[in-house]
Amino acid sequence: MGKWIFGLLVAVVLLGGGLFFVVNEKDAQTKPVKAQQQQSEQEQKEWLTVGADPNNYPDYKSNDELYFAHLNSAIFVDKANVNNGGTSLTNEDYRGILKELKGNLDRIKYNGEEKKDELEKAKKLVNQAIQNDAKKGDEIYNEIHQVLHDLDLYFNKTHFADEKLTEKADN
Repeated sequence: MGKWIFGLLVAVVLLGGGLFFVVNEKDAQTKPVKAQQQQSEQEQKEWLTVGADPNNYPDYKSNDELYFAHLNSAIFVDKANVNNGGTSLTNEDYRGILKELKGNLDRIKYNGEEKKDELEKAKKLVNQAIQNDAKKGDEIYNEIHQVLHDLDLYFNKTHFADEKLTEKADN
């Protein structure tokens, strides 16, 4: 009888231990799924998304970069005002803005097919402007701005609103 009670006691302990591991195994399975979902949602916000609002939700990083690329391109076609302490921007200032615009485009993550060609076109035009040391007023800036304007309108719920600062600035 003593052996029988001892065997029953061992079985209860093993069974209890088995239940303990099952519960922990279940917890271990659900926690990574939640972590993966949170990570997935965060990763999704890094990619260019149609309908994002970069003004109110700046964690949509690629949409934010597109917004600022559009804004930077607007400077070259007199559709954005730059406060430079009352002095005109120099060619060096414009080169810096152009490099920042390139950085904006380089930081955009996009894996979709729609508008992919336009995004690549904008990158190509910006690289061409840098290589050719384009100056404010050069036609290439109108092309860059138009492509980025259209992309910003397409992807961002709240896009950069062009201003008309001079008669040269077409609206």
